[in-house]
Amino acid sequence: MGVLALTTALVMSLLSAPSPMLAPALAGGDDIDGSSSSTGSVVNLVGSDSLRDWSEQALLQADSGPWFEYDSVSVCGGHPDRPGSDSMCLRAVVMCQSGVNGDGPAVAIFRRELERNRQPMPGAAGRWASVGFTCFPALVPGARNTLTMAMIREAFHNTDFTVPTVNIQPEGDLTLVNLPTFFEAKFPESGFGPGEIDEVDPARMLGHRVEVRPVLKSITYHLGGQTVGPTTSMGGPYPNGDVRATYSSAGTHQVRADIVYTGQFRVGGSEWFDIPGEVDLTGTPVTLTVAEAKSRLVTN
Repeated sequence: MGVLALTTALVMSLLSAPSPMLAPALAGGDDIDGSSSSTGSVVNLVGSDSLRDWSEQALLQADSGPWFEYDSVSVCGGHPDRPGSDSMCLRAVVMCQSGVNGDGPAVAIFRRELERNRQPMPGAAGRWASVGFTCFPALVPGARNTLTMAMIREAFHNTDFTVPTVNIQPEGDLTLVNLPTFFEAKFPESGFGPGEIDEVDPARMLGHRVEVRPVLKSITYHLGGQTVGPTTSMGGPYPNGDVRATYSSAGTHQVRADIVYTGQFRVGGSEWFDIPGEVDLTGTPVTLTVAEAKSRLVTN
């Protein structure tokens, strides 16, 4: 079952019919399967207050009815009567990209009216009807096993990221005054570096198969009084490396490469999607010694 698989639950509500506020009309080219018109359209999102009201009213009128059953499905396609929709798609992410109305992923909300025996009402009232979309998937009445962007973001920030060290040429972490010195960022084998995939424990993701990977945003080289970056360059050795410094006097310097990662995730083998935010990490420092070359006459 996919990440946004059906989360059906029995709930009771005071509401006998969707009002315009609670059941926004599908706009433009949007339909209950989550498609959109080629020109784009505005989708009315059900907010957190309305979702909480539905759950609260269900508790207040649990005995008297009317009763409603709610269900949420992926906006990537699907319907409560047609399970098996895509686990994740671009639309589910883009609809909630601003974060103003929730982090998502977006889901489509359906509901139907029930009789006292908890069976669907006969006729149109007992058929699933769309009551809008939301970027608060965990707040849909009765939601369970609901993956949220907050969970994905937390999993990414808990990744064991690899932090670069700096390889220096000339070798041996020793250079000379006025000699161009070349630097290269190197990633140790432990941890997850740019493009390496971390499979998140499904137990932390309510059983969903989530993978995350770091994406290099920038590296800043601190070279002892000199800074190169932010840049995406990994540097390199003599003679073509583009991260270099020249020192005018002898001494020692702590040099390091700080890195900024953004991230991507996928669910159940879907395509990759960006994770909001970034991670700033301080590189491992290396001590560079700058010596002054001294000349002397040698007789044969």
